Amino acid sequence: MAAGTDVVKYLTQKIIKYLDEPKAVRTERKRARKNEKEPMLTYLFGMVPMGIGMAMKKKRKKTE
Repeated sequence: MAAGTDVVKYLTQKIIKYLDEPKAVRTERKRARKNEKEPMLTYLFGMVPMGIGMAMKKKRKKTE
């Protein structure tokens, strides 16, 4: 049963630490995490859409 109490203690510490931080720090961390996410097409389909997009962009620049 000691493992269960350790988990509860750990979660309580994390929650208290989170709640003690100023709201500005929490929102800034959330904004930074959101900016680090990869684009949805890359996330869903891998590198294929990015490669096609790069080829199309290169082709468009070449024709201009």
